[in-house]
Amino acid sequence: MMKFGNLVVAGIVTGSIYAVFAVCVAVWYRVSNILNLAVGDFAMTGALGVDYLSRVENWPLPLSILATLAAIAAFGYCYDRVVLSLAQDRLRRHEGIVVTFFFTFALSFFIEGIAQILFGTNVHAAPALWPGNSLGLGGGLNIERAGILVLACAVISGGMFALYIRYTLSGKAIEASGENYLGARIVGIDTRQYRRSIFVITAVLAGIFGIVESPITGYTYISGAVISLTGFIAAAYGGFRNPARALVAGLAIGILEALLGGYVSAEYGDTVMYAILAALVLARPRAMGFESAVSN
Repeated sequence: MMKFGNLVVAGIVTGSIYAVFAVCVAVWYRVSNILNLAVGDFAMTGALGVDYLSRVENWPLPLSILATLAAIAAFGYCYDRVVLSLAQDRLRRHEGIVVTFFFTFALSFFIEGIAQILFGTNVHAAPALWPGNSLGLGGGLNIERAGILVLACAVISGGMFALYIRYTLSGKAIEASGENYLGARIVGIDTRQYRRSIFVITAVLAGIFGIVESPITGYTYISGAVISLTGFIAAAYGGFRNPARALVAGLAIGILEALLGGYVSAEYGDTVMYAILAALVLARPRAMGFESAVSN
């Protein structure tokens, strides 16, 4: 029973990692109908940037964090103004969606290349924001302090985005931008500004999460692509449009992965997990969110 509890705790922490990136993918898709395949690379940049500034350049940790996040925000803003605006705003809309998909894919490779030049190929991690030993939960259960921060980030970010979209006027504008781009422009909604704002916000959020989470797993310059892929899968189970459902899907996938690794096979657990996920999609695509994702 203790083994099961610790596997569930570990799965919740791992699932929180997937959940944050699923939320970032889902909320930006909600406003732009575009999949951001570079969201994990912003997390990698946050972790490696803070590590470099604090460890190599000896900057104070708060200043290292602020400088890194400011750089991520500035880069995200410039990338949207120079590249994404060209793909979505100046090309015909039905072409821009496809083109921008590849632009975010190329952005991932670009960030990885720059990171390799700046930070090398070794594993790095930002300093722990809450250092210390693991905390006991009773009954032999333990959780790392960074894991608590990771879970808090996932719940707060997913909950805030879900409430924002559901209950605020600007959230409704974001929803309208994704549902009908032309109609939203006709009624005076600045879809370009919303797309740009959410792109920058999710990039910074991913950077924050990379800083918080990296003491658990460590990051290399290619870590972002793997994280983005799993976040993409979790977001798909939310129909790419529902941050709250993407959050729950990320947590569920993390728990499933941990249980399969603990009870089935540590080596083949991921293979079994993806087979189960694929079977669920084939059996009930509408319930899993995939039918709505494809039809929108």
